[in-house]
Amino acid sequence: MRRQLTNPSLGVIGLAGVILGLLTWLFLGTGSPLQPEPSLAPTTFSTPQPVTSEEIWPLPTRPVFNWSQSPLADSQAIVGEAAPDFELLDREGNPIRLSDLQGKVVVVNFWASWCPPCREEMPALQAISQDYADQGLVVLGVNTIYSDSRADALQFINELGLTFPIVFDETGEVTEKSYGVFGLPVTFWINSDGTIHSIKVGPSTQAELANLADQLLEP
Repeated sequence: MRRQLTNPSLGVIGLAGVILGLLTWLFLGTGSPLQPEPSLAPTTFSTPQPVTSEEIWPLPTRPVFNWSQSPLADSQAIVGEAAPDFELLDREGNPIRLSDLQGKVVVVNFWASWCPPCREEMPALQAISQDYADQGLVVLGVNTIYSDSRADALQFINELGLTFPIVFDETGEVTEKSYGVFGLPVTFWINSDGTIHSIKVGPSTQAELANLADQLLEP
């Protein structure tokens, strides 16, 4: 008699193992058992395209102001028209009225002590106030004290050695309502007849100031 080489019980166990393996692959596997192992080679990425700020967050369209007319559309200060009159107190408490300066070229500069561009241009304003005083030019500083402090403003004045007249706008009535100024510095050039010649937004250099002074003071 031939001897049986395969134990039936072992065959059953083997078959059960194969079935268990297939079930495990079906429920837990991620691919065919015949698929090769995924490649470990580094992934190649395409060059990213530039993304604009509008794609990240759409920004609102900013209104375009006509700076040749006024800093803001609703300002009362318009090039070619009479400068809005005002009366404010200087550092000694004395009133200064703009209309009292008619007959002179007046440079009205709005500033604050916390404003770096204001500090940048102040020496130039001081220089032209001295260089052109005999020719009928007046530099008048308007400190926006409603957004500043008197102590800081006076320290600023003393530190820079400013000698031209400076008045203080306590409420913003002159700065914001009459002249439409919401950013600093802003400078208004006023003709000797009291009309506004031009408006400069941002700091001015001494050369720019002198050039305008020469134009407006020509006989």
